[in-house]
Amino acid sequence: MKKRSELFQKKHELWLAVLFGSFSVANEEIADVLYDFAMIEYRHLNWLGQRLADEGVPFDYEKGEIDYKAEDNHTLFSKLAAQIEAMKTAYPDPEDAMYARFLDDESYFLLKLDALRKNTPNDPITAYDKNRKLKYYDLDQKQTDALTLFLFEESYKEYELILVYTYSNFFTDSKLLSNIFIDLIYESHFHLKSFARMMAKMGILSVPRTIMEQVYKFDDLEQFLIDGIKEEEGAKEECMRLAEMVNHEELSHFFFFINNQENYHIALMEKALLHLKEQK
Repeated sequence: MKKRSELFQKKHELWLAVLFGSFSVANEEIADVLYDFAMIEYRHLNWLGQRLADEGVPFDYEKGEIDYKAEDNHTLFSKLAAQIEAMKTAYPDPEDAMYARFLDDESYFLLKLDALRKNTPNDPITAYDKNRKLKYYDLDQKQTDALTLFLFEESYKEYELILVYTYSNFFTDSKLLSNIFIDLIYESHFHLKSFARMMAKMGILSVPRTIMEQVYKFDDLEQFLIDGIKEEEGAKEECMRLAEMVNHEELSHFFFFINNQENYHIALMEKALLHLKEQK
């Protein structure tokens, strides 16, 4: 049982390594390939978590150090390949359909990473150089500080929401709630991608801190949704404040866009809340 929960942690760490590795790459074509791999790793994590939940095996979102930082693309590809290779021995039963799928997917990832090493330029990675500049945007110190704080806070929030709704979805029998959770999960994937790529351009890319267990292992879903609605409303206010502060048409449009998406998130959460109240 301990081994199965440790496997969940290893898959969580691998997903984050591939995900944030993808965010760090400046070449968008290569970044998209790695991001696709990361989203498959997320599905692996989701399938594994659902099986553990169904079998009553306890697990959590603890994670160790995520080894994804590299000075150049080829070093990154090698780092990710080594971590994927190491996972091969962690799967308990290669004949099991789910674990066989993990192995097949990751065998392809290894082939593709090797091809990327051989066939693409070894571009430097600048996602951690702390330049705090956005190309084409002339932001002053106050605007830059506000944007930096926003990106760190919101990237953590989106990571947290992905994991909280994923965990909640493991334990619901309601199709309506499950569909709402899935919608919110994939909305947060998009927001995390948007914020993290902006962080990479500014040289401040960072994996979010570990989520405390009580955040996702809660007893009162109704209260969680009420608190979540308040948090979304706070995020909306922050988006509007930042859009006005940066005073740049294109960048402001982006934050208005995110703000308007939060409106629908609130509507989905209110729908879930109404459903829970009607079930009482």
